[in-house]
Amino acid sequence: MPNRTRTQITAFTLAGAMLALTGLAVSGCGQRMGGLRARIEANKLARSVPVQGTPVTVGQITAIDVENPWGDVVIDARPRNEESFIAFKVRKERHLRWRGAWQGFEFDPTGAYFTAEHETDGEVGTVVVRPTDLTVEGFRPPVDIIVYVPRADGIRVRNAGGNVTVVGATGSIDVRSGSEDHLGGDVEIRTDLTLDDLLVAESTGGDVRVVASKDSAGTIELVAPRGETTFDGRYGVTAHSRPSKGHWTGVWNDGINPIRIHSEAGDAVMMIVENPTMYSLKGW
Repeated sequence: MPNRTRTQITAFTLAGAMLALTGLAVSGCGQRMGGLRARIEANKLARSVPVQGTPVTVGQITAIDVENPWGDVVIDARPRNEESFIAFKVRKERHLRWRGAWQGFEFDPTGAYFTAEHETDGEVGTVVVRPTDLTVEGFRPPVDIIVYVPRADGIRVRNAGGNVTVVGATGSIDVRSGSEDHLGGDVEIRTDLTLDDLLVAESTGGDVRVVASKDSAGTIELVAPRGETTFDGRYGVTAHSRPSKGHWTGVWNDGINPIRIHSEAGDAVMMIVENPTMYSLKGW
């Protein structure tokens, strides 16, 4: 055995101890992570809205109709979602827990804040999501909602006091954010599918952005009286463009379907990119 200095022996000993500790930590971490995943899944299931009616499956033509009086709305319509699933989260949950404990009332973060029903004739269906009258001590907190579906052949959203994100939809799209009680938030619509139908996206208080594929078309109107209008049509042919302050119109790819993007207080933007679903202007 070759001669080793005390420093080398000490270093080898410490390295072995560190490896042993690392192995124990990894083993324990694996056990903890398994329990954490189980808790996350249980929490997700508890904070969900059961979809009444027949299941929504891949290949079925399905529209989405959501109303949320106060909170975000996210619609994720991609084939990786094998069936419909609707999740929600009370935005002020921690505050309401503290307030309930202090004032002596019970707050249930998994309450029935929404109902969901799949209305279908067997070939064409609509998932309808509506708020209930559930309140907490007479106060309905803001609740964010996420709708997962395999596909969305038509979208209708009415919300306020939060943002709207729609990913992967096609067909007629009508998204309007803002009400008498709450300002609208940012609206972002991204899809790899062809947009060749009516599209209306409006907000009273945030930016409105549409990110589309190069195969889409339309007669476009961008309105932003207090912000900027931007049409980035790097693909396809844009004709009859008429830019002015807070307003832009043009015809893209000879489309006759109206595309109206209106932001009362922010920017109105439409972009044409290679992979719209993966391209987010706000990092979602």
